[in-house]
Amino acid sequence: MINRVELHSAWNALVQAWRPVWQASHDMARWHAFTTQCERLTQLAHSGELAAIESAMAPLMDLLGTLRSPGDTEKARVDQLLPGVFAAVRAALADRARQPERVPGEDNLPLVVMLARDIQAHGDLAQQMEHYGYSFKVFNQYRHGVRYAAMNRAVAVIAELTGDLDAETTAVVGEMNRCNLKWFALSPEGSFNIRLQAVRHDAQGFFVAPLSVTTLVDAVDPLAFEYKDEPYRVLTLDDSPTVLATVERILGQFPNIHVRGLREPSRILETLMDFAPDVLLLDFHMDGCTGLEVARIIRQNKSFESIPIAFLTSETSESIQQEAMRQGGDDFLTKPISAAQLVNAVVSKAERYRGLRRLMVEDSLTGLYNHVKTKTLLQQTLLLADRQGVPVSYAILDIDHFKQVNDTYGHTTGDKVIKSLARYLRLRMRRSDVVGRYGGEEFVVVLFDSTPEDALERVEALRRGFSGIFHQTDQGLFAATFSAGIAHFPAYATMMELMVAADDALYASKRAGRNRCTLAERSIPD
Repeated sequence: MINRVELHSAWNALVQAWRPVWQASHDMARWHAFTTQCERLTQLAHSGELAAIESAMAPLMDLLGTLRSPGDTEKARVDQLLPGVFAAVRAALADRARQPERVPGEDNLPLVVMLARDIQAHGDLAQQMEHYGYSFKVFNQYRHGVRYAAMNRAVAVIAELTGDLDAETTAVVGEMNRCNLKWFALSPEGSFNIRLQAVRHDAQGFFVAPLSVTTLVDAVDPLAFEYKDEPYRVLTLDDSPTVLATVERILGQFPNIHVRGLREPSRILETLMDFAPDVLLLDFHMDGCTGLEVARIIRQNKSFESIPIAFLTSETSESIQQEAMRQGGDDFLTKPISAAQLVNAVVSKAERYRGLRRLMVEDSLTGLYNHVKTKTLLQQTLLLADRQGVPVSYAILDIDHFKQVNDTYGHTTGDKVIKSLARYLRLRMRRSDVVGRYGGEEFVVVLFDSTPEDALERVEALRRGFSGIFHQTDQGLFAATFSAGIAHFPAYATMMELMVAADDALYASKRAGRNRCTLAERSIPD
């Protein structure tokens, strides 16, 4: 099976090759370059058994195979076929995104290899790395360890250096670099000279022994769990099917842009809530109302007051444009729409909006959703679940005796425990789930399409796994635990009922001795 990166890269290359053809449709050399990228995507689809993409590509490949003197007619035909190809690619990418995340106990855990003279000295580190979601192997035969790392695609290698790099160690480091392995140096001393030698041999980082598990995890996490932003979401409100189709055709060529069209202004608020766009393209003149009136309705809702609005209009009057800006508009795009102008406006505004929104919705310590955003996402999840007729489970997690952790080990260590739990939750949740920090030592997990029994099993697994993580301090190692309360929809039909029930279940866990999960019991009404 091919991975999402390969598929995404092949589609991007195809789109890039199509632009020159669009500009000069009679240039056969440009058509040949485009054909090469189409063949690449077709071959990837065939090898990955992606029948939908193969089917969508078939008429395109047939057309390209008969080209003799291409021109605007052939260009127009390809323009008609590409949206179908993109739809198939997008569906395949979404399917890959729904693949289960890496979780402890599975064979596909990211591998970290350590090269060290004394294997036994790193036994505790190996055990802790497993709790953090890694497979961890230690070798005292350095060459054997490098071969194992290369064959099993290790995300990182930690090489223990006892002093200056001798000929044998230099050869091992050279072999790691030839195999494109990311490696880190570990040494009992942190002198400038040994750091310089490590840098000159392309070390990714340098650790001074003893190496703590949190330091190691912070270093290798970016290599093992690369974060990719979700595609930008663009909503177009326009009563013209032609305009909606034009926007879809222009923006639909880009895998990192997801487009939705809407013709009925009366549905704008529910669509904004459901789709959560990064940019709204708003028609200036519509039957029954104006874009200015719709913009005012949107800006009166606190949830949508910061969404960028770009007006689509044929108006050139400066006074009208100024009035549109006063009503909450951010840009003016003049019809007929220039493809370059549309793409640039959408991408620049989406990037800025994502950046600002991230500051507004993320918890600064953990990077999880903050209290306000978590409640908003919970409400959206319940609305979606109600429409689809699926259950939702809601869990509140609270770190046990957290004040005692702060009093005993200090607030810096307390912050590390909070960050540790945040990371543990984030890496073990599905894309359809929500993880947020509710404040202090309290976290929230929203599990979409999850029965109460399934939620209890998953949260129990989280509780057991987190309790096995040890936190290193000057006073020694300690472990932390959490208690949890779980409630489910539709047994608790409103967001407030759900939250109160989970909170009551959490306190039942605490009264029963902590370090346990309690499920709020209520039967679903007939």
